Amino acid sequence: MAGTAKSHNIGGGGAATSAGILFQEQIGAIIGAWMLAEQPFDQRLDLGAAKPDWMRFETEAPVDDILVGTSAGGFVAVQAKTTASLSREIASPFGKTVSQFVRHWLACRDGDGSLRWNRPLDARIDRLVLAVGPQAPAQLREVLPAALRLKSQPGGGELNDAQQRAFADFEACVEQAWTKATDLPYDPAMARDLAALISVVAFDPIGLARHAMTTSLAGMVRSRADAAAVLSGLEALCGELMAQRGGVDLVALRRKLMGRGISLLPPPDFRRDIERLRAHSTATAETLERFEVIEAVEGDRVTVVRECQNAVRDAAIGGHLLIVGEPGAGKSGVVNALARDLRRAGSDVVELAVDRYSVETLEGLRHELGLTHGVIETLKAWDGTEPAWLIIDALDATRGGRGEGVFRALIEEVMAYGGRWNIVASIRTFDLRMGQQFRTLFKGTPPVEGMIEPGFPAVRHLRVPSWTQSEFDQLLARAPALAAALANVPPALRDLAAIPFNTRLLSDLVKDGLVTADLSHIETQSELLQLYWEHRVERHAAPARACILRIVTAMVEARALRAPFAVAVQSDASALDDLEREGVLISVDNRRWIQFRHHLLFDFAAARVMLDPEKLIQGELRFGKAEARGLMLGPALTFILREIWMREPDRAAFWTAVGNILSDRDGDPVIRSATGRICAEYPSAVSDIRILAGRIVADDAGAAQAFIHSCGALAIRLEDYPETPMAPWVGLARQIAPNVATVAGTLRFLLFRIVGSVEDADQRKDLGVAARALLEYSLGLEQPRNAVSAAVDLVAETYGTDEAASRALLERIFSPCPASALMGPKRFNRERRISGSL
Repeated sequence: MAGTAKSHNIGGGGAATSAGILFQEQIGAIIGAWMLAEQPFDQRLDLGAAKPDWMRFETEAPVDDILVGTSAGGFVAVQAKTTASLSREIASPFGKTVSQFVRHWLACRDGDGSLRWNRPLDARIDRLVLAVGPQAPAQLREVLPAALRLKSQPGGGELNDAQQRAFADFEACVEQAWTKATDLPYDPAMARDLAALISVVAFDPIGLARHAMTTSLAGMVRSRADAAAVLSGLEALCGELMAQRGGVDLVALRRKLMGRGISLLPPPDFRRDIERLRAHSTATAETLERFEVIEAVEGDRVTVVRECQNAVRDAAIGGHLLIVGEPGAGKSGVVNALARDLRRAGSDVVELAVDRYSVETLEGLRHELGLTHGVIETLKAWDGTEPAWLIIDALDATRGGRGEGVFRALIEEVMAYGGRWNIVASIRTFDLRMGQQFRTLFKGTPPVEGMIEPGFPAVRHLRVPSWTQSEFDQLLARAPALAAALANVPPALRDLAAIPFNTRLLSDLVKDGLVTADLSHIETQSELLQLYWEHRVERHAAPARACILRIVTAMVEARALRAPFAVAVQSDASALDDLEREGVLISVDNRRWIQFRHHLLFDFAAARVMLDPEKLIQGELRFGKAEARGLMLGPALTFILREIWMREPDRAAFWTAVGNILSDRDGDPVIRSATGRICAEYPSAVSDIRILAGRIVADDAGAAQAFIHSCGALAIRLEDYPETPMAPWVGLARQIAPNVATVAGTLRFLLFRIVGSVEDADQRKDLGVAARALLEYSLGLEQPRNAVSAAVDLVAETYGTDEAASRALLERIFSPCPASALMGPKRFNRERRISGSL
């Protein structure tokens, strides 16, 4: 029936006596105990298995003492009165409560759900509760609840005389309240409809109810005495919430109680999951221990405490943190040692190693971890007053697969939650450069000035270095066999051995019985890996190589650094056994999965079995954008390009190979970016780049693309590594002066980037030649405009390297040709002033 409700006050109830306030506080504590124990509401409310999710005090609702949200999506509004008597007087305590119930019903009927509770009430999930004390008259405690229950039954129940009188009192108050609250005519069915929603429940908070609460809380604490302390804490907290008109959900309730020094066990539903996370973290820690150990003699395991460890721990305590570094620097060992230190200090730690999972969703990760609840929900339930740490090793192990989104979402949601969990994650520098989202998630200032990775000034990170000299000396003192092997080796090999991953490779080779002479020719990591490959893989012949090819192919296809055992074992199980004994491969999860011992071994293996350098040089090996294999194979490509670089002194094959990659406009952007950075990194002498210049002059399209991408990467590299040699690039600029047409824009960019930092007189002469060649080319354009203007600036900058040639070229600007029209009057006048001053 449509009608207009009279204005009614949302938030009635009147002033309470001190006894009433205490009773309301005790009722709140009872509801809080149900929340903590995660048990359903009192069965007298007839809400089935529904549990309280949250509660608020002194609300804006007409039934305002306590509002409770339920797990079934319903609401329980509680009015607490120590005592009241049945009455037909609307001004009586009983009449006022009935009036609140009526007004609450109307507010919900007319509500839009904006306050959550203010939507039409549903007797299946909602309740209006009058909570009374044991001293309330039996007619209110027992007779009226029975009458309401009978009246709300389908068809109505048979009431005895006492129940009829009680319901008549209730009905009289409902009619009066209705008339005061709305203009709608009163429908006698209203009392029956309300009866289905209303529960009158008697509580004895200092008697039986208290005993029941203590019993229910016993499962949340370690002793019954602690349960009493929890109950007292609940009552005190509810009193504070009443004064603040505040509320709590389960997470906040536990946090506030623990903040009072009350020790709580994890929520019952999550205890198994928390223990599973503990066990999984322990297993992960045991797996990662291999990255902390050097073993040059069988059974003699040497561990060196990294000097950066204290800085890492202090930075981790200060907030979310990324641990970055080059492959093999020892990131996994550092994060594992951090986790161990935090555990020993009594902190809760969850340790995950990304390369152990092949997951595409958070639900998949939950399944891999064997959890009943989601990972994030479990971390929220694993609460406490002290900080805790989620430590994630090897974010780069996702290699651009769907797993990256899983761990990124995990990190993002844990950070957004804002609880006690801090995140520490490790990632290779290469992958962090590619991963804008990780840089955004860990936005902040690097906490330790001496441990910053160039290029990430706005990322809160620490760079793990290679062994310090003192660390390396300590290691050699404790590993005499390794020290003997390195005693008389060339400096290049000794420097190579100062990288933790390389140290372990060398230790394995020493264990294999190699003498110093076998190592003396090693100067690069590729050569060291090749020696390792020969001794640990090639000696097992074709079956071992075929096994590795199957494994690498499966990993690349799955975008994951693990492969199913069933795939790895195909055709020759003994080859897999051999490679595991050699330590090249390891099995995890009860041998369900196979991994390489280190990610670098995967990269090298992929380079050996999947990437053919001859095909790369001939342009037959492509990395299509649609295949999206860049992050997976980018590091492997580095090994191949280094191999090609070392083939010839003039680097001819190298510039052919990179030209093929960089001129492929449909190529993988990660591969192209990585190749550009390699082109900017490798050259150290003019001879390294001379052949590229010759090809540019000869209008070779691949060479032009190599130059364009190299210059872009060089500009970034100079920001991070200002000591980068300039000679090759100055020489390149000079050598392409005879034909700048195809690369004029890039040459202009390069000259502007380096002209201010080159001081050598001969090199500046070369820059002057390039600048004049650029201006001469620009003057020949039909629409030179900015090209001429920029070139004039460069010629002016290098004017002293050849004054006569520079002056003659600049004078051409003022020849009868309409230079002012081409350049624009303002720019033309500016160039005239420059020329005049020169």
